Amino acid sequence: MKGNVRLRVEGLLPEKLLQRALSQGARFDVVRRTDERTLLIATDERGAGIIEALCERYGLPATVLRRRGGGWLRERLRQRATLAAGIAVFLALCWLLLGHIWRVDIVFTGEAAVLGDPGPFRAELEDLGIRPGIARSLDAVALSDALAAEIEGYGFVGARVEGVRLLVEAAPEVSAPEVYDVQSPRDLYARQDGIVISAKVESGTLCVKPGDTVRRGQLLIRGEEQLAKEETRPIAALGEVNIRAWYAGEAELPLYETQVTEAGRASTASRLALPWWEWTLEAGQDFADQRVSLERLPIGGLFLPLEIVRETRRETRATAVEADREQLAERLVPLAMADAAAQLTRSGLQDLRIARSWINYEILDERVLHASAVYEIYTNAAVTLNALSDAD
Repeated sequence: MKGNVRLRVEGLLPEKLLQRALSQGARFDVVRRTDERTLLIATDERGAGIIEALCERYGLPATVLRRRGGGWLRERLRQRATLAAGIAVFLALCWLLLGHIWRVDIVFTGEAAVLGDPGPFRAELEDLGIRPGIARSLDAVALSDALAAEIEGYGFVGARVEGVRLLVEAAPEVSAPEVYDVQSPRDLYARQDGIVISAKVESGTLCVKPGDTVRRGQLLIRGEEQLAKEETRPIAALGEVNIRAWYAGEAELPLYETQVTEAGRASTASRLALPWWEWTLEAGQDFADQRVSLERLPIGGLFLPLEIVRETRRETRATAVEADREQLAERLVPLAMADAAAQLTRSGLQDLRIARSWINYEILDERVLHASAVYEIYTNAAVTLNALSDAD
């Protein structure tokens, strides 16, 4: 096997070591320099032996990072006579452990998953003798039937064995939907602005059609139905009016960055200082824009906190440098999308589907790159007047 030994060799001139190794018949798969003194080498067993012998001869540090291959394994087995027995014991333990269940998990799925209670399941499993350590040969189908028969309130119960894990899945029964009193008149209104894409009326009279633009609070389904040509009766409006709506977020970054560079002039000031007193030794010169660095030289020893403070003032110049627009755009994407997602969250909509999203860029006043992110959503906008009032 080629490249089954990886070594790290350190030295001032590792190339000379490689030349000597090549002259002695060594062959390399990978030779990579990580710094001026270090080489990473991938070679075979013969090449590794040559490299190690040369490093030992010339006193160079050589570290074996990895060794693979049958020859290496046989050598390790020869050096450790008990390793084979240990491997055999390990394999026997693995076979013993893998033949039993050591973990029992109960998972609830479905719309009412939060209503699931694992207590009855654990109690029933205990009564059936199902606990960690039981053999994997149990009948999962029979267990599923037994749990479904004994525990009420679940529309589905299933059990299956996954390795050393017994997984019990259960879906709580979903309660019946709200029952509407058809004889109690009501209308349905738009809970937000949007464009109608479809409508489905179960009772009442539809007041909009696909393609119409609707505003928040606009009547969508009137709570009445036609009995005769000129006769209607009030009824509870039922149905869905699906609309397309948009939520946008914004972010912006300046197109120019301020870069501070040294202008060339410098000045030095120094003072003799105690914590409560200072004496100016050299005043120096101040600049309108400057960078100051301090050096402190203690001269009072351990008993007097006296020191000389030296200030080096270098004049600086601030210039506007145009930033990389592609990098700015990449930075703006998550900011704008996060703002759009926040707008969507604040809307309080639950039954929505994000149809697509996009982002637009524009430059404002030649100084700012502005990004607008948009989420296009589909949602049912038809709600009662009470629900509309609650959302305000």
